[in-house]
Amino acid sequence: MHHEDVPAGDEELARLFAELPRTASTGEGDTDRIVERLRREGFFQARRRSFGWMLQAVAAVLVFLTGTFAGSRYAHRNSLEEMLDRKQLSVADRVLLLQRAGSAYVRAAQSYADATAHVDSNAVEVASRVLLGAAHAVARSSLDAGLSERLTTAMQPVVAPASPARKPIIWF
Repeated sequence: MHHEDVPAGDEELARLFAELPRTASTGEGDTDRIVERLRREGFFQARRRSFGWMLQAVAAVLVFLTGTFAGSRYAHRNSLEEMLDRKQLSVADRVLLLQRAGSAYVRAAQSYADATAHVDSNAVEVASRVLLGAAHAVARSSLDAGLSERLTTAMQPVVAPASPARKPIIWF
């Protein structure tokens, strides 16, 4: 019972509580027995920090691996190749795919042009065939209101008109 717990009308009991000593002397070995008893009752347990750090490290690795996996899946799902393979794309997604593919083609062509010092006839042929194929695909879909036909005509090699048969001139 504490001094504050004494009923208000009992002055004698309050005085006796006030006279009690606040400290007690300990004999030889008393301190060791008290510490041992407190240890048995669980007051001096050593904390295991290594397990906590290990658990945090494992959690960090799991978060990192989960993020890496999710990012890889997101990048794969939105790659040009994956979008080209999908059949159920909305019109807006198809427009985005067309824009991304066109931009990738232009970047690839510019990269090739920057890497070569001379004009490569094979690369020119491939580039013109790709553009011609795109123009034909758009024309087949009737998406351009005649633009593809004009583009196809503009990309056709210019053939000089055949000149009327003339007699060769021989100079002496």
